[in-house]
Amino acid sequence: MEKMSIKKPILAVVLAGTLSACAAEVETRSAETPTGDTVSVAQTPAEPVQAVNAEITIPKTPSLTVMEFGGPNVLFAASPDDEKVYAFTIEESATAGSAPPMPYNLTGFGSQLAQHLNVSPLDISYKDLAVHPVTGQAFLSLAVSGKPALIKVNQRGEISVIDTSTLPSSSVALNETASDGVVFWRDVPASSLIVTDLEYDDGTLYVAGLSTGEFASTLRQFDFPFTEDGRATSIEMFHTAHNQNETRAPIRSMAMVDLDGQKTLVAAYTCTPLVTLPVTELQDEAHVFGKTIAELGYGNVPIEVLNVSARNMQQEREDFVLVVNREMSANLIRMEDLQQASSAPGITTAFSGLGDTLGVENTRHPLGGVLQADVQ
Repeated sequence: MEKMSIKKPILAVVLAGTLSACAAEVETRSAETPTGDTVSVAQTPAEPVQAVNAEITIPKTPSLTVMEFGGPNVLFAASPDDEKVYAFTIEESATAGSAPPMPYNLTGFGSQLAQHLNVSPLDISYKDLAVHPVTGQAFLSLAVSGKPALIKVNQRGEISVIDTSTLPSSSVALNETASDGVVFWRDVPASSLIVTDLEYDDGTLYVAGLSTGEFASTLRQFDFPFTEDGRATSIEMFHTAHNQNETRAPIRSMAMVDLDGQKTLVAAYTCTPLVTLPVTELQDEAHVFGKTIAELGYGNVPIEVLNVSARNMQQEREDFVLVVNREMSANLIRMEDLQQASSAPGITTAFSGLGDTLGVENTRHPLGGVLQADVQ
C-alpha cells in the first residue's frame, strides 16, 4: 500500500519516560507530509517538575473512565463504580463565523497539570481523553492521588477543573454488571471491565464491556435522551491468537462505520483481533457471533478505533479507520479494504506463530507510547 497522510492530527496522552504509566503528557509532534497535511506523532515528554505549593480544590466528581462526545454539547462518561453512564451537558460553542480550531500541541502539559493540581506528575492517572467536536478543547478524566477529577484544557494550555455537580446531566444504570469476585488472567477483576468503550451514533449510545451472563462480553444500547429501557446483546468472536471462540473477552475499542450502506461496528480486542458487527444483528437479548477480519498483533491493547480521512500519493481523498495501540504502532486501514474483508468469510484459524498478522491489509503508522487518543 502507498504511504498515506492523515488529515486530522491525533491528540494523544503519551507515556512518559518512566516506569509509571500514570506519568504522562498531552503532546503531539507535527510533521509535514508530501501532501501538506499534518500527521501528529506521540513523543516522549520532557522531565517532570515538582509540584508547587498552591491550594486547589478538586470538587466531588463521579469516578469517570471512558468518555465520548455525542454531538457538540453532550459528554458521555462511564462510571463503573456507580454502574452508570452519565450524560453531561457541556456548554461550549465556537464563535459565530469563526474558522475551525487549528491543530495544536501542548508540550509539557503533564507537568503543567501537576503544578496546577499541586501534586507530583506520578500522582495523576489518565483514564480517557475526549476532544470537543466544535471547539477542539480536550477533556480528560483523571484520578489525582486516587481522587476522581474531570478537567478541560484549551489550545492555549489553560486548565479548568470541572465541577460536574454544576452541569445539567442525566444518567442510565447498567444492570447485571460484572462483580469483583470474578478475576481473569493476571488477576484482572471483571469489575474493571464493566465499561471498556463508548460509541455514539444517530441517537444511540453503544456501551461495550462485561456483564454477569454466561456470555459475559456484552454490547449495550441506550437511546438518547435516556429512557429506562436499554438493550443488551452478548458477543462471541474467534480469537486468532488464542485459537478459540471467546465469549468473555470484551470489546476494548470500537467505531461506527458504513460498509456498503450498512452500519457496522468495527471492534478491536486485546491481542489484537479486529471484528465487524452489523448493527442490524444487535438485537435485545440476542447472541451475536462477530466476524474476525484481521489479527493485527499479539500482546497488545488497542486504545482507540478512529475514523480519519487520508490522501494517497495521487492526492485522492479516502476514508480510513485508524487503530491506535498501546504496545505497538497504529494500523491505518482503507475503508475499501475493510468493506472487502467484512464481505468475505471471517478468519477461523489461528496464525502460525507469535508476531504474525492476518487478514485485512493495513499500514503501520508510528504512534508509540500512547495512553489515550482522540481526533482533534
